Amino acid sequence: MRMIYVTVLALSVGLAGSVRALDVGSDGTDGALVVSVNDTLDLSLATTGTWNDPSIGVGNGIYDPEKWAVVYHFTSVTINASKTLYFKNHPSGAPVVWLVQGNVTISGTVKLNGGAATSDLTFSVPGPGGFRGGRGYGASTRASAGLGPGGGGFGGISQLGCGGGYATPGTGINPGATYGNSRILPLIGGSGGSGSDASATGGGAGGGAILIAANETITILSVNSLIQANGGGAAWFGSGGAIRLIANHIEGYPMLYAIGTSSGSGLGRIRLEANSTNLIGNSTPPYSLMMPLENNVADIWPPADEPRLRVTTFNGLPVPADPHSQFVGPGDVTIGDHGPVSAVLEARCVPLNWSLTARVVPRTGAEYLRTATWVDGDSALSHWTIALDPLPDHEYVAIQAKATKP
Repeated sequence: MRMIYVTVLALSVGLAGSVRALDVGSDGTDGALVVSVNDTLDLSLATTGTWNDPSIGVGNGIYDPEKWAVVYHFTSVTINASKTLYFKNHPSGAPVVWLVQGNVTISGTVKLNGGAATSDLTFSVPGPGGFRGGRGYGASTRASAGLGPGGGGFGGISQLGCGGGYATPGTGINPGATYGNSRILPLIGGSGGSGSDASATGGGAGGGAILIAANETITILSVNSLIQANGGGAAWFGSGGAIRLIANHIEGYPMLYAIGTSSGSGLGRIRLEANSTNLIGNSTPPYSLMMPLENNVADIWPPADEPRLRVTTFNGLPVPADPHSQFVGPGDVTIGDHGPVSAVLEARCVPLNWSLTARVVPRTGAEYLRTATWVDGDSALSHWTIALDPLPDHEYVAIQAKATKP
């Protein structure tokens, strides 16, 4: 087993004078979260609504499809020593946001790791907010690429797979790319590694993503207190996910991990934001730190003028506003055996000199990239079209659109 060694250092920083109370927007309607036995937080129980609505079922949270997040409004959070909190994904695969009125004390483990590779031609399961790993070679089917913006690419016929990327790239013949930013805005997890086309081994899934924002103090009590968002194991691993902590004060041992579980996959991202800290140790990868909070305001969500991009129609058929991109069942859009197809992209707050592309990942075989062509509109709202390869009958593809600044 490959061991990860953490360099220990001491960091104690404070602000002179008093700081007014932080308000992260929690109404407390999910009550206190206390983990006193090993438990699983079932994100699929969340009520669909707007993130700042009161929770209808206490402890079940709100799923906001516009923000793509499952949001909980806790009064406080306590993870007891030697106890682990796991997560069951929401059908959308959305990441987790905890908004906490009081303190967060972690003495045990919060685990959002991506799932390990499978050998039964299914796709490995990511942590919440992460993306699936590709499936391996079958008797009559090719392996597939990993899902997500940094998904490991198809390595080639009879070749091994490639690691997923995130803050750092994956490795292999067709490695996963980097994406995101150090602030983890928007909140997004790790990408999957691709499956092997030389065996039935699939790719590991990406680590999940969590934001914990507390009005008061977040304490990670000891070196045995962990938050993990690691990529899943495989011949080719998923990348690490994302951990973001916001509080008036953060203290203790930042035993935070967002790594691929072996070489071959990219590191995730870890971010701490506070008015004051008292920290002993470091995270893997090392966290970025913002302090004090500007104007004592925590940016939970990206600004309203953040560039946004989505697929609105596929071969003339409407795409749901909240697509789930599953490779089973009817899919988000269903068409029959077809020649070349096209998709329409809607871009908001995207300058027209930016490049718009789509990464297309079939359920089997190599992924490919296509560049979009402008149709109409301006930087506030524009539409673009993109041509895709023919789709065989009973096949699935996942489409992920991307806007790149020149």
